[in-house]
Amino acid sequence: MSRLKILKPGFDTADAEYPSLELRNGSLTLTFLDWREQTQRVRFDEVVAMKWQEVEDLQEGEPYDGTCELLDSQWLARHLEEGIIAPLSGHRHLCLNFNACGKLEVICTGFYIE
Repeated sequence: MSRLKILKPGFDTADAEYPSLELRNGSLTLTFLDWREQTQRVRFDEVVAMKWQEVEDLQEGEPYDGTCELLDSQWLARHLEEGIIAPLSGHRHLCLNFNACGKLEVICTGFYIE
């Protein structure tokens, strides 16, 4: 089990609509309507892996309607072991939980709101 860090990213995934994802040249764009019905666009940089699942697969302490970083991620460790990412690249394993519809996991160097 990984340790995790709860993040306050500046957007809300709680009660959001089903998101759309666009992956292009290592950049992932996440677009969704939040609970206020405002469009949110989030860009993830240097993405090497991502997955979407609708099953509720949460670790202890992980918010079902929020964002966190998995600090001891086995998934991230596998990418380091395989040489897909360099040890000092700054890649992180992020989890965005949309309680109403699913979970997005991303290995990237960072993200920002567009």
